Amino acid sequence: PTMPETTPNERRDTSPHAHTHPPHTMAAAQLSSMSLAARPVALRAPRASARFGLKPVNARSVTAMYTVTLVTPDGEQTIECPEDMYILDKAEEEGIDLPYSCRAGACSSCAGKVTAGEIDQSDQSFLDDDQMGEGFVLTCVAYPSSDCTIMTHQEEEMF
Repeated sequence: PTMPETTPNERRDTSPHAHTHPPHTMAAAQLSSMSLAARPVALRAPRASARFGLKPVNARSVTAMYTVTLVTPDGEQTIECPEDMYILDKAEEEGIDLPYSCRAGACSSCAGKVTAGEIDQSDQSFLDDDQMGEGFVLTCVAYPSSDCTIMTHQEEEMF
């Protein structure tokens, strides 16, 4: 069979694989596609702390602070108490001596009476609804939820 004319600068591949890419081009194409497939994929896995319902250490959380006025037999004392700290603990930290016994909300030694503001004493197990309705509070397990005033040393008044 006759071959079509070629110009002096043009070479014809007469090998049986003339229709395929030259081997060096094929290898480059394979490498290129492999390097695309091997690129790391950026996945953001949840932190372990998030999986367990904890806040990450570097989370910017703002704890509210409330002014708690304690009306004691020795006079009024004011403390700045964070919303996540028991009033008795903060008073003690500030050098204020208040009565307590169990520190678990299961007795009446630390009883006080809220005369203004709001507290959260959902951790207590001693006071009944009527006593809480009258304003009694167990300072060992009470968090402030607003600025508040508490008369301390009220155990005898409860009964």
